[in-house]
Amino acid sequence: MGTSIATDELSAISSGNQTLALPEIYVNDVGANGTDALNDTWAFQKAIDSMAGLGGGVVRVRTGSYYIDADTAINMKNNVTLYMYDTTRRLIVRPTASSRNHAILVAFADNVNIFGGKIVGDRDQHTGTTGEWGMGIAIYGSTNVKVNRTHISNCWGDGIVVGGRTTDGGARIVSRDVIVKRVTSTNNRRQALTIGGVNGLEVDSCIFTYTNGTKPQDGIDIEPDADTAQNVYITNCELAYNVGNGIEMNAKTETTAKIRNIFVTNNYMHHNAYGAYILHVQHSTINFNRMVDNIVRDRIYAKDTSNCIFVPNTYN
Repeated sequence: MGTSIATDELSAISSGNQTLALPEIYVNDVGANGTDALNDTWAFQKAIDSMAGLGGGVVRVRTGSYYIDADTAINMKNNVTLYMYDTTRRLIVRPTASSRNHAILVAFADNVNIFGGKIVGDRDQHTGTTGEWGMGIAIYGSTNVKVNRTHISNCWGDGIVVGGRTTDGGARIVSRDVIVKRVTSTNNRRQALTIGGVNGLEVDSCIFTYTNGTKPQDGIDIEPDADTAQNVYITNCELAYNVGNGIEMNAKTETTAKIRNIFVTNNYMHHNAYGAYILHVQHSTINFNRMVDNIVRDRIYAKDTSNCIFVPNTYN
């Protein structure tokens, strides 16, 4: 059946002031069981694929704990919304030894929404000892992706990563027009949020805390390997109690990476190593933030930057 989706609720698809009627399905109706410890990845995928086959729709999730094979991942498809309401819908990553895995993967997909839910990684049950790429949500080479009100914790790598990816044909595709809003990412091993190759990213009203386990251990790390990270807006966020820095930007000179047009405004950075640690960055602004009680330095550490503005900020 179709359903009328509130635009404000989903941050989703609308035309003018009219919401669109979209097909929907409950993942439970195709076999997912939130009351046992069996692998439910297949049921999520079946529901997502069915909505994609109709040209788009909404996959809803009832209250429960759903066990996910992160080596397989829940693969999002074009024009599909995964609607998990709130943190009573839990996606629990089954223990794995693999160094690279994803609970939810958005790869080369357009017009994707992920709303609500709680993703719990396997860092405490991980059966391997190597690698740092066990991700809660990974967005690669995708356009118009929104993540709203999701809680992510205990990942072997990053809570969220947004970046580029190479197609089978060898083309490098960066992500575009991504929104991460009201997300909590906490107690992950490598980063709360990693930003790689992207053109157009809004990070608003999020909480990035308690990153610990393997370097850099930042709240937000903007560190593309070869792509350009640009037109990124980080506002109204709390970055706190990370072993690394509140926010780090590093376009390493041994790579071809570029970081430019980054705007960091009205954030609260406290109890990190540095509040902000900035290397090899162009045309960017960090101002009207509060940085207090950071262990190494509250004030911004910056080196090899050009056309950047780092004032005013508050340090008490």
